[in-house]
Order: sequence, then C-alpha cells, then structure tokens
Amino acid sequence: MSGWIRGAWQVGKAVLKKQKTTGQTVNPFKFTPSKTEGEKQLRKLNVDLKKDTGKFKKSWGKTVEKIDETSKQVRQALQKLKGEKVTESGVSKGKDIKK
Repeated sequence: MSGWIRGAWQVGKAVLKKQKTTGQTVNPFKFTPSKTEGEKQLRKLNVDLKKDTGKFKKSWGKTVEKIDETSKQVRQALQKLKGEKVTESGVSKGKDIKK
C-alpha cells in the first residue's frame, strides 16, 4: 500500500475503534461538606435568609403591585394637569414639554 492509503486506513481505523470505558461517569461537581461548625452555621443562615426573602416577596407582592399601579395613575394625572402628553408609565422624559 502506498503512504497516503496507509495513513487514511489508520485514521479510519482510529475513528471506528470503540472507546474503552471503565463504567464510571465523571462528575465535575464535587460536594465539599463544611468542615467547621462555624461554616455549617453560616451556610444554614444563608439558606434561611434566602427562604425568608422569598416568603416576604410572596406575601407582599400583591400589595406592592397595587401601590405601583396607584402611583402610576397619580403620575398620569399630574401629567394631565401640567398639559404634558400622558404616557403609559406616567414619566415624561422632557421630549414633549412645551418650551
């Protein structure tokens, strides 16, 4: 066989060759447990803070939405009184103000 045919044969053989596996999967994320009591308490505190934040947002979310809607309506009413163009958000960027 000539040189290039032999090279192509070896490349084809390498591509079709089955990969040997050990049967174990590689996990790139390794769990590292807390070593000291202080680290354990800090981790627990961080988890509890995030849970409390979620509970607070869930309980006050509807109230905050109502306040936002009301303040938007107040801003739109002020735009009407000033004679400005009424925008959806109630905030003028100064483009439509009469000079």
